[in-house]
Amino acid sequence: MSMFEKKMKILGFILCSLRKKKRMPPETYIDKTIENIIVINNKRLGDFLFCTPAIKAIKEKNPKSKIIVITSKQNSGLIGETDFIDEVCFMGNTIYDALVLGRKLRSYNPEVGIVFHSKTPYDLIALTMAGVTCILKHYFGNERKVLLNVCDGYILGGTMPPVINDLELIKKLGFSSLAPEMFFPSKLSAKKTQHLKIGIQLGASGKDRFFPAKTAANVIHRLLSIYPQMEFYLLGVKQESALGNDLLNSLTEDSKCNVIDLIGQTSILQLAENINDMAVLITPDTGCLHIATALKTKTVSLFVKRQKNASIPQQDFEKHNVLYACDYSQLNKKERDDSLIASIPAEEIVKSVMVLIDKKN
Repeated sequence: MSMFEKKMKILGFILCSLRKKKRMPPETYIDKTIENIIVINNKRLGDFLFCTPAIKAIKEKNPKSKIIVITSKQNSGLIGETDFIDEVCFMGNTIYDALVLGRKLRSYNPEVGIVFHSKTPYDLIALTMAGVTCILKHYFGNERKVLLNVCDGYILGGTMPPVINDLELIKKLGFSSLAPEMFFPSKLSAKKTQHLKIGIQLGASGKDRFFPAKTAANVIHRLLSIYPQMEFYLLGVKQESALGNDLLNSLTEDSKCNVIDLIGQTSILQLAENINDMAVLITPDTGCLHIATALKTKTVSLFVKRQKNASIPQQDFEKHNVLYACDYSQLNKKERDDSLIASIPAEEIVKSVMVLIDKKN
């Protein structure tokens, strides 16, 4: 047994002892209104959006319930006015953060705590200190499966997309026939997609899955030859500025006139407003893809390989074309540029964009 496992065993004993007098199985709440519910998802932006269908289902079944969402400070601009979340708190990944938050949450007298994605053990410490009677947790596929005995119900991820696992988790509270339709947790302006505004996200959730600048430049040149008035908006965080510069340096001077570089220059809400108005977003697996899915913006997404647990869109399938590098790796032997999705040809991306543009919905 490793030192980590020993520590988790001791911590599990302590947390179970603290919870012993006040612990209920999830089926207790199947036909009961839950007054106060704590939801924890303090990972990345996209990870939070995955759990929004579950949050919506909980609120619709318990309209008088107070839903307190715990997220990370990096998502501080994500949650605004929404019908499904009543209060927002922030939590870091330290024992101190967990203890302070737990004391604060105790004043709400919460019955149920649901962990959709967070770092163990801080999430379970916070919920134990808050005094919840029922803890449910989604363990992601790459997450250590420890402290299971502290939970009253859990889902082990890794075989299905996260949004589906989140819905499976709340089925333990009696939910059924749940739709995996995400929502964006802030009010945005109405869509304005009259002109051809195309988004391009170059970075990805993994450093080896970025959208190569040469391919992106080829896509822009091909699309401009068909749609001369088309506008391209480069999206991403400040750390991805080098990718944007590489792309701009690969374009002709004429093409650059149709490209607006917004990398590192928008807040989360400004980013969402831009994506909301786009005709199509081209992106690897990233938070931008999940924002677009929630906002019902059409996407061409670039993935490495086909996997049952991939985070591809689980709704509005007619709006989303997914291209997989594994389908082209044998046909395209060009240099990978250190990106696992570099084998996806520019002409296939262009074709997918055009198909989506031609669709009326």
